[in-house]
Amino acid sequence: MSKFFRKVLWLGALTGIGYAGFKMYQKISAISKLSKSLPEFLNNVYGEKPKININMDLKSLKISVGFKQDVLDNNEDIQTTVTEYIEDFYPVLSKCKLTIDIFAVKVTDSAKQNDCDCGSDCECDEHEGDCDCGDDCNCDDEKDSKE
Repeated sequence: MSKFFRKVLWLGALTGIGYAGFKMYQKISAISKLSKSLPEFLNNVYGEKPKININMDLKSLKISVGFKQDVLDNNEDIQTTVTEYIEDFYPVLSKCKLTIDIFAVKVTDSAKQNDCDCGSDCECDEHEGDCDCGDDCNCDDEKDSKE
């Protein structure tokens, strides 16, 4: 009789572990899909693709969403929009403790970065924007030689 109870106990334990693993798989899969679909959704709603960071613990989900300051000034409901989107399309994640942080993305001189093919090879980048090299940046030489 004890062999029967031992087998039932092992079967119950394995079933419980399998169920917990399946639930964790569902959450990880939902986070993967959310990380791809949320930026596109917010781009359609607000006209700008945000910077998004998603972190999850066992029972909590933290989403950081970054927009330019002008988008934040014009739209006060970003946090509500993200919460409703998750509740509507990802009910597995809505059961977690949800924390949404909205932050302003620092605007850099994007015109110079877009024209530069070398990336961040400028020697002044280590000073974080305090570039005083003027025309000494390697990027300007590369652009002139290409033209």
